[in-house]
Amino acid sequence: MDAGLTGRFRTPWGEGGITVRHGHLVGVELPPAVPGAEAGGPDVDLIDRRALGRWADELEAYFRGERLAWTEADLSLDELDAGTFQRAVYSALLTVSPGMTVSYGTLAEMAGYPRAARAVGNAMAANPVPIVIPCHRVIRSDGNLGDYGTDPTWKERLLEHERRFAGQGRRDG
Repeated sequence: MDAGLTGRFRTPWGEGGITVRHGHLVGVELPPAVPGAEAGGPDVDLIDRRALGRWADELEAYFRGERLAWTEADLSLDELDAGTFQRAVYSALLTVSPGMTVSYGTLAEMAGYPRAARAVGNAMAANPVPIVIPCHRVIRSDGNLGDYGTDPTWKERLLEHERRFAGQGRRDG
């Protein structure tokens, strides 16, 4: 499989990494664990170069507070190598407003799988495009933020960032 084209975007906390393939976003990595960006060669598809620039701009706009959400129309879930369940969960999560949170159980219900809260947790852990598919908005039913990749401080940081710009609160308990 084509690995895609990688690049970087700026956040207030350092540079992040993005990967696009066939003109679609397929990976987002938050700082500090970001591999070096690859410039690509002459065979790199022009569509990927344009998509890379577009996604870098959009992620930087997120961190400036100018764009806080994406929809399925913005992102091809089929390009993410996700199964039917994961795509349903990601699709439902894209409807959760910036700054709002939803429990794993509620997200399972929203996706049409009301008894699959633990599986939703696995889907969040496997999310290849954090921020764009906002897994940071999913919390435990007791209100605890829970884990977030290798650096759990990102979840709180992203929610605070969104709340500052969106001025919203919590969706469910």
